[in-house]
Amino acid sequence: MGRSPRRRRAMAAAPSDPGKNPRGVLPGDRIFASLAPYITFADHLRLRIVCRAWRFFSRRLGRRPPPFPWLMLPEPASASQSAPAPANVRRQFYDIPGGRPYAYDVPGEGYHRCVASSACGWLVFVSVDAPRRLVLANPVAGARLVLSWPFKEKNAEGRFHAALTSSPADRRACFLVLATDRLVAYCRPGQQDQGWLTLRAPGFRYDPAASDIVTVGAMVYLVDGRRKVWRADLVDPEPKVERRNTACQLPFGESSMRHYLVESLRHVHLVLADEHNARVALFRLDWDKKMWMQDRVRGDRVLLLGRGCSASVPAASGRPPGMLLFAHQPSLSLVDVGGCGAGLAWFWAESWVDDGSDDMLVLKKKMHHRQGEFTAGDSFWFFPAIDPDERAMVASQA
Repeated sequence: MGRSPRRRRAMAAAPSDPGKNPRGVLPGDRIFASLAPYITFADHLRLRIVCRAWRFFSRRLGRRPPPFPWLMLPEPASASQSAPAPANVRRQFYDIPGGRPYAYDVPGEGYHRCVASSACGWLVFVSVDAPRRLVLANPVAGARLVLSWPFKEKNAEGRFHAALTSSPADRRACFLVLATDRLVAYCRPGQQDQGWLTLRAPGFRYDPAASDIVTVGAMVYLVDGRRKVWRADLVDPEPKVERRNTACQLPFGESSMRHYLVESLRHVHLVLADEHNARVALFRLDWDKKMWMQDRVRGDRVLLLGRGCSASVPAASGRPPGMLLFAHQPSLSLVDVGGCGAGLAWFWAESWVDDGSDDMLVLKKKMHHRQGEFTAGDSFWFFPAIDPDERAMVASQA
């Protein structure tokens, strides 16, 4: 079947070599730049698949993430247990407000496992076997970046936290940070010629559930199971790790609890939760007073919690301010808590902390799926984004 005249004209609008345009600005750039503030991220994805020309202009403009992120679901269960693990798998990314999934290729868990996501559309993977390496992947844009492994200690291979401060396209602001026992390693992915740098963090103890990492700009914070805090400013010419023996008055006993660090409105918060997310407490860091102050979610915000993917976002999709959403990550559990009834498993849980409630929890809900559809892997909050072409800045300002 032949293409319609309209489709042929649209495809012809995309030059085979965009670099031949001496001014770097095409008519379609201005059209897409003027429409960009009025279309949703889902609309942007639909425009990219209309034709080659529309995909070209969409790539030039890029797209910032939507206000409410997606959830990267666990890897689909393999139909054959004897089949070799694929190097790449097509995982589902669930748009919670939109109520629909998207599918994109990411490194398969047989070779790489996800350890973190960023608020700029990139995921961090680490190789399962030797030689050790790190892979940064943007599933929506189809971009990947391979980095070397920074640690020599063998005990650090599976015992570390990771954080990515921004997109690797931002060569100055992007840092990849890895933290393990008493060590912090960091690099600029956009400037790989500089290599890895390491800082000593005396006393820091890694724990898969009771320690965590968060970044506020270029400032990185660590917390361990004793609620002690370490921080370092990575843009400092000679960064050093500072430590605070912060006090914390727990509203319930010293039972086994998960620790989540999350930044909200430029403040560092600590969320403590039990295995079932039935008991939750929220604290705000006061660095100068060396205290974790009991607090609440401030502003019109919702907290998304998960190892390597915690974030604060505007309240949306009917979820009230102050709600906490926990991504299901069974790798952090010491006991099997995946079931919520016979044959049921879940992707995320919703909780609401109320300052006036003795139990701290007034709402709890789990989103289920049928067991067997997915593996028992972890889910991650994911902010879909597409880095713009450098020449798109000219078009957006024209």
